[in-house]
Amino acid sequence: MNSKTLNSRLAGAVQWPNGEPASRRRLACMSASLAVLAICAPTAALAQDGGATRLEEVVVTAQKRVQRLQDVPVSVTALSAESLIANRITTVRDLDALVPNLTVRTFVGGASLPTYTIRGLISQGSAVGSDKGVAVYIDGVYLGSATGSMFELADIERIEALRGPQGTLFGRNSTGGAISFTTPDPSGEFRVRQRLTVGNYDQIRSSTTVDTPQLGAFSARASYTHSERRGDTRNLGAGKVWDFTPANGGRTTLLASPSRLGDSDVDAVAAKVKFEPSDRFKLVYSFDWTKETLTAVGQGVVYEQPLIKSIIAAQPNQALMTQISRTRPDAVNNAGVVPTPVENWGHALTAVFELSDHVTLKNIAATRRMKFSAPWQDFAGAGGLINTGAPIFATLLGPALAASTVGAPFMVQATTSTGEDEQWSDELQLNIDTNLATLTSGLLYYEQTSTRAPYGEDSGLGRARSGAFRVYPGYLVPFAGQAIGTRGRGTTVKSFSRAAYAQGEFHVTPQLDLVAGARYTKDTKKGLDNSILSGTVATVFPIYFKKGKWTYNLGVNYKINSDILTYAKYSTGYISGGSLAGLIYEPETAKSWEAGVKADWLDRRLRTNLAVFDVKYANLQLGVGGSSLTPPNPSITQALVTAGDAKARGFEFEGTFLPVRSLTLGVGIGYTDFEFTRLSTVVTASSSEFLVAQRPDWTANLSAQYTSEPLFDDVAMTARVDAKWKSRQNGVPNIPASLAAAEVPLYKAAQVINSHWVVNGRVALQGFKLGGADATVALWGRNIFDDKSPTFVTSLVTMITANYEPARTFGVDLNIEF
Repeated sequence: MNSKTLNSRLAGAVQWPNGEPASRRRLACMSASLAVLAICAPTAALAQDGGATRLEEVVVTAQKRVQRLQDVPVSVTALSAESLIANRITTVRDLDALVPNLTVRTFVGGASLPTYTIRGLISQGSAVGSDKGVAVYIDGVYLGSATGSMFELADIERIEALRGPQGTLFGRNSTGGAISFTTPDPSGEFRVRQRLTVGNYDQIRSSTTVDTPQLGAFSARASYTHSERRGDTRNLGAGKVWDFTPANGGRTTLLASPSRLGDSDVDAVAAKVKFEPSDRFKLVYSFDWTKETLTAVGQGVVYEQPLIKSIIAAQPNQALMTQISRTRPDAVNNAGVVPTPVENWGHALTAVFELSDHVTLKNIAATRRMKFSAPWQDFAGAGGLINTGAPIFATLLGPALAASTVGAPFMVQATTSTGEDEQWSDELQLNIDTNLATLTSGLLYYEQTSTRAPYGEDSGLGRARSGAFRVYPGYLVPFAGQAIGTRGRGTTVKSFSRAAYAQGEFHVTPQLDLVAGARYTKDTKKGLDNSILSGTVATVFPIYFKKGKWTYNLGVNYKINSDILTYAKYSTGYISGGSLAGLIYEPETAKSWEAGVKADWLDRRLRTNLAVFDVKYANLQLGVGGSSLTPPNPSITQALVTAGDAKARGFEFEGTFLPVRSLTLGVGIGYTDFEFTRLSTVVTASSSEFLVAQRPDWTANLSAQYTSEPLFDDVAMTARVDAKWKSRQNGVPNIPASLAAAEVPLYKAAQVINSHWVVNGRVALQGFKLGGADATVALWGRNIFDDKSPTFVTSLVTMITANYEPARTFGVDLNIEF
């Protein structure tokens, strides 16, 4: 569509078909009730004086063209630059529960790996060669790597979170939804903006942005951000020096465990150059680079089997052990943690050519790279252990090894990983907007090379190795005296994806549109899998996957009037399959019904957006460790399996209200009823019970913002409070069949993540002058009431470990703009 014209056409609703199951009819009745409430409740107030204050129009690109949010038949939440500042959002991590039916958690370990849940679909994509069901984009460029994608962008204009399968326009990687970051283009006017933050935990953040004036057809924009903070958890195992010299072919490599856990030190650069010789043609080159050195957040312990308790009971210094805690402790012993560097950078060239007022051609060519190194991470959280010579160590290590390593460091679960991803893509888009139809079509070529390996070099004893119940005399890694102790190798997978897509909105009447779209994708994956080791011998499996897949959507949009849009649609999506550790995993698919009402009321002082959905997932992909397979294989550090099928139904509601000129109220509610309809024996054979895990039924957020009249001159005060909530959820999917009967209720209780609120606030003075510049100063706080609940729990069968809500932080912002 022509970027100068926002499409105001809109969408309609359909009845649920006869013969649907009772659960779907109940969902339809609930949906209808909510829709009537959304429509009828404000109707009585329409006669009231609406005043001059209105909600601002929000522009999105949720259908790969510029549209008003209220004209898009998609369940999408859009956060503007002002919202990002007010909510202090700098990475996808900060979107957790801020968007209905979206949760974002940081996986255990040091690679900054996000885990998303949207509408019951869990998206991780950590296994080499695998894809994720929630696609992340920067300026239209897909980020293929999940690992390291939690990085901080230097300059963000808007974030859009799309819920539900987006398989037609966004492709195979969006069965759950998509998250799109948009960065600002150069303005062509000279402008300098400086943002400075200081806060507790030695927090400092400085962000400088410069816009150049237009020079002929050229303009530019550049940003640099530095951010650092101290971790919120003390490490009782600080100062332990691990010697990775054997892993690096004899080259001296000493890495020390840090004093604080959750440290972060970030540098980020972003730049854009725009060439716009006419109103019809625009060429934008963009570059971004981020480097972060971090330490994994504090890993606590919420449950221990008697086996682990006996190991800890044998330790001479109990004060240095991680204590069992259902809430975030002040200190844990994560002696096996060392700092992790993560680096991301990318180049993109975007060309937009308006062939006429109705036809626009766009091409996005991009390349990106990511690399990380997580040399040593303590998954168990129980660091600082030594082999005391107690009988339990002979059982775990074998009598000979246990007797020869008394006094040596011992780890319950050590993990090590390095990785690099390189991708190249080119997408050609054609948008046609006429009185008869609006068409969005395109061609995509995408390739990615991914490598994952244990830390170290392929020389000497070999790389470090992940594993359970290991001993490391002299803190040497690897130690060749134990099984599976040496010769770790890397696995490389090359992925190719080619796609063609088209979606049309056919304008039957000024109010009624019919929508149809389809996409064909051809995926190929090739590589050699070295992930299984036995001593010094690697078992190598070839990786090969090649398959094509159609995805499509059908919909109807009906616009009751200029302020009320209704829509209904059926859409599909999928995630490609593949193999890992010699195990094949099938493509994962999603088929979804969705209906919605988007409405503005009271002279656009009230906005209500409601979407209801019913989705079926098939061949859900689940990441598991070798010990969870049937039969168990401890040599496998990670595998993907086809776990089964599931269905989910629910709704998202978002409302914004300006009751008076100076006050804005917001609410967001998401509900997902998820259940498995089929489970594979590969995941159930080792379980006495398989749970719906990491999927809260409810998410909610509330906000209130008050802006005063000028206190003096043009200076006004803005006060804002945000609260987000997640309902109770299971943290791990399976109850191990190996548990003793007496341990089952203890295990089930420990793995639960209870419902909890997190409250943030900000008070700002804005509109005053500082040395001739416009300035804003703000006092802010995050997690004001210091909630300490677990956010992510991990089962190692013998114990359950946890990450927690970050500790309360507070500080002062100073924003200056010339």
